[in-house]
Amino acid sequence: MEIIRYELGGSAARGWEKTSPVITIGNFDGVHLGHQEIFRRVKRRAEERHGKAVVFTFEPHPLKVLRPDKCPPLITPYPKRIRLIQHFGMDAVVVAKFTREFAALDPEVFFKILRDDFNVKAIYIGYDFSFGRDRKGSVEKLKQFGEQNSVEVEVVEPVTLNGVPVSSTQIRRLVAEGDMRAARAFLGRYFFLSGEVIEGHRRGQRFGFPTANIETGHELFPPKGVYATFLFYQGKRYRAATNLGVNPTFNNGGMSIESYILDFNGSLYGEEVSVSFVEKIRDEICFSTVKALVDQIKTDVERVNEILEREERENPQKSPEG
Repeated sequence: MEIIRYELGGSAARGWEKTSPVITIGNFDGVHLGHQEIFRRVKRRAEERHGKAVVFTFEPHPLKVLRPDKCPPLITPYPKRIRLIQHFGMDAVVVAKFTREFAALDPEVFFKILRDDFNVKAIYIGYDFSFGRDRKGSVEKLKQFGEQNSVEVEVVEPVTLNGVPVSSTQIRRLVAEGDMRAARAFLGRYFFLSGEVIEGHRRGQRFGFPTANIETGHELFPPKGVYATFLFYQGKRYRAATNLGVNPTFNNGGMSIESYILDFNGSLYGEEVSVSFVEKIRDEICFSTVKALVDQIKTDVERVNEILEREERENPQKSPEG
């Protein structure tokens, strides 16, 4: 997949003059079922036109520039978002550097960028799309521009589950509540956190339950507690019991992600892993003794193993991307 970085005043359409790019525009945080449906339609139309299937997105998220105090925690950091888009078979991603200057563009000027810099022939957008300065560019205005310039404009209605529209906002709420199964349904895959395995306090190793301590750049986290998870490393999936929290028994203070991998032996220090959250099994607890903690961990591991054994039969997802 081609990744094109675009800044105002630049030109990114070299080599596209003889193609018929079909573009979708948005932030696509989470790359959830609704986004995936748009991608499928873009890809299908691009194949019909013998052109490129293209995602036009922004970095950083517009709210991080315009209203950082109002920007929600992102479901997926930028590198993971790009990887997920690639997983769904798009030909190219245009990553526009979002600035206040970009935000000040009139809707018509933004449309001309798509037309002139990217030779766009068709645009697919979500039902709630808006663009340009102060979000003055409505769906109807985009359709009007399209009619005037022989550019197809298609609006994709929301995907719903049990009558509820799939949205990044809804997924953030579900993750924040710890409802990982519902979040999975809306995402079309497990919610995951990824990062580098770093050295921890080594307490788990002394207790017979060595953990991988993960440092992550993700912004959105489930609530504190113990989870049945899958840990993905170098293309392989492992069962893991993951604690998300501050380890109140030892008063660690800072937030940590610690995964005890049920079926793995070896060192992961310095390695990149992803942890996919299947189900929350309990809240984080402050234990009065180390023995009480160890006994609870043994119970947790047994339950996690049962949950994940069943999960492997019912949902054989083999990678964090789905």
